[in-house]
Amino acid sequence: MPASGAPAMCLIRPCTSVDTASCATILALAGRDSFGPVADSGVFRRATQDEQILVAECGGKVVGFAAVHTGDAPEHFLHHLYVHPAHGGQGVGARLLAAVVARFGPPLSLKTQLANTRARRFYARAGWVEDHGDCGVDAIGAWIRIRCQPPQGE
Repeated sequence: MPASGAPAMCLIRPCTSVDTASCATILALAGRDSFGPVADSGVFRRATQDEQILVAECGGKVVGFAAVHTGDAPEHFLHHLYVHPAHGGQGVGARLLAAVVARFGPPLSLKTQLANTRARRFYARAGWVEDHGDCGVDAIGAWIRIRCQPPQGE
């Protein structure tokens, strides 16, 4: 972090094939609760197939990514947003989320595990709202849908 205490500047940009190994490492470290202890480039490619991916690059190194499913549904779905644990708490996730909203939403939603209180607080701070009428249970446990709210006045 710079001496001022502000997070290092990050470039948010589309993912390229050169970024795959870095994103797979981030998925293995930050996404292990969803994908198990081992995630390689093949797991990353399968987990993000047909999704639009943005990466956060800080100091020339990819430190986070977000993947959005933009299929035919009426709203886009934020399928992944992970930051390398060594770069957590520096605003990288917030920058990625803001870039996702600017590019793909609203309407935009995601699902997270009910037990993932850290993620739920992160999205709430960004103004996203939990939809208690859209929840369920999957192989990992109970989940809830969280929706991006349009800016005031829309």
